[in-house]
Formats: sequence, structure tokens, C-alpha cells
Amino acid sequence: MSLTSRLGTLSRIQAFYLKVRLPWRRVKALAPGARTSYAEPMECRLCGGHAEDFVVAGTTYGRCADCDYTGIDPLLLPSAAAEEARYRLHNNSYEDERFRTWIESFLDIAVPFMKPGAAVLDFGSGPEPVPARILATRGFTVTQYDPFFSPGDEWRSRTWDTILVHEVAEHLANPRAVFDELARLLAPGGVLCVRTRFPPENPMEFARWRYRMDSTHVGFFTERCLRLLAKRLNLEPVLVAAPDRAVLQRR
Repeated sequence: MSLTSRLGTLSRIQAFYLKVRLPWRRVKALAPGARTSYAEPMECRLCGGHAEDFVVAGTTYGRCADCDYTGIDPLLLPSAAAEEARYRLHNNSYEDERFRTWIESFLDIAVPFMKPGAAVLDFGSGPEPVPARILATRGFTVTQYDPFFSPGDEWRSRTWDTILVHEVAEHLANPRAVFDELARLLAPGGVLCVRTRFPPENPMEFARWRYRMDSTHVGFFTERCLRLLAKRLNLEPVLVAAPDRAVLQRR
């Protein structure tokens, strides 16, 4: 299907990153890899390479041989309404000591790469921005963005010393467009701090992997995938480590 014919069927949600910048999670038919039938080959939504189809428990995924990204079939991406409903079920409270400790376990690793007093963008901050609250207590200036809970475009008008992408990458319908933009917004020496669980390589383990079973988790990054992403974005992978963390720095 040509781009022109696709445009004729676009909803407002589906127009992201053509002429209109809409919230980053709301990409559907025009996300890279989108297809109108299962007869068409799947394209990797992260690098544009060929993604080999496989099916797990009735769900079709594509694994990219070029960049190692594994993404759900674009035809199965959840609607914006379904995403928001799922996120509103999260019960992630600052007062929950166990949850706060889990957040701090990532921040303790990321903070040494951040400039003191850095201007931080908490990208995809969610209904309860616990990372932002913790970073504020550590002397950082934090701005929150989330298409559902902290919407707006002001974050696009400046550069950032640190961009936090905490448990967000796996939700992205169009990860290529999102990471391209975030990389452009990094100040010199700035860091992109990503937390997302790396998928198991064994197909049987992937089938049993609970992280995969969240209906809003639509894409998964291996260590190799994040290193290749850093290279494409002209960032230095100063830290990439299992099970779920990466710090990519603007050279």
C-alpha cells in the first residue's frame, strides 16, 4: 500500500511523525513495519530491516536479524484507549518502599553518569512519577512528560542533560522515531538512561516470559540491540548491562 493511500485512512492517533507530532505511544498504521495483511513481510520498527515472523501463544512477533529488536506484529498494537486503561491499573506509589527501592536500584547506577544538578526529562513518567520525585530529592531539576498523564510539547523546545526512559521503551509502537528525537534533544555530554527488560534468547523461555505478557509491552531490546541503537544515534554506550539497563552518552 502506498503512503498516499495510507494517509487516506489515517485517524488522528495514527498521524504521528508525519506532519503532526502526536503522543509517542499512539502510532498505529504508519509505524514502520505496518502492513495491511499477514501476506506482507514484517519490517523492523527500530531499524527498518527484515523481521522474521514467529508465533508465541497465538501472538505474532518479528525478530530483526539486523538489530536484534523483537516487536509485536503492528496489526496487534493496542489502541490508545486500551493502553491508557492498562496504565491506570498500575499501583506504583512513592509510599511503597519496595517499589521505591526498585526504582532507586536503577537510579543509583544512572546518577554517576549524570551532571550534578542536571536538567532531566522523565520521558513517559506515567501516572505516578516516582523516579522524578526521587531525582528531585537528589538535587536534579526534573520535567515530566507522558502523553496520558503529563501531556504537552514544551519538552521538545530545549535540550536536556539527562533523558530518563524508565520502563517505557517496551511500550513504544514507533521506537525509531522516538529514539531519534530523544537523541537530538540531548545536550553535549548528556545521557540517555534506559531501563527495559532484556528478552531471553531461548524460544521456550521467551514463551514463558511474564514481561512479554503485558498487553502494552510491544517491543523488546537485547544488549546487542541497544549497542547498535547507540551506534546509529551517534551515542556512546557507556553502560549496557543485564537484566535491564543502559546509559548512552552524547559524544
